[in-house]
Amino acid sequence: MNMKVIFTRNNSVASILIRLVTWSRWHHCGALTDDGQHIIEATLFNGVVKTPIRDFLKRYKKTSLVEINCNDKFAQEFLNKQIGKCYDIKSVLAILFRVKQKPDNHWYCFELIAAASRLFRDSRVSRITGSDLWAISKDIKVD
Repeated sequence: MNMKVIFTRNNSVASILIRLVTWSRWHHCGALTDDGQHIIEATLFNGVVKTPIRDFLKRYKKTSLVEINCNDKFAQEFLNKQIGKCYDIKSVLAILFRVKQKPDNHWYCFELIAAASRLFRDSRVSRITGSDLWAISKDIKVD
């Protein structure tokens, strides 16, 4: 089974800046839990959290549900172990200023999903953007 991820955006200044700097149509993402009722996401002020899906969706004007082809069982276990960890502001700033950043045990949203997928080199996970994740995802067809 594949990991289900929701990409999001809105019209806030932060959203627009993130999308401009990363050349992405999306500024945030989170992984859908197995029960389909929560999103595991990395947030600036709270770090990695498990958010009820209704609360998550209320925050965004535009969303897209996709699949990333990976071992979802591993991804879910990995994501659950990250809950409570800090936000990775250093890696976000490293992307912005195009400097190297050593991987650590903190996460920003795209980095968290990339690490859970195990599709990227460990040394590159801290540089993953929304465009990178979007490129490897597939739309979920709704019947």
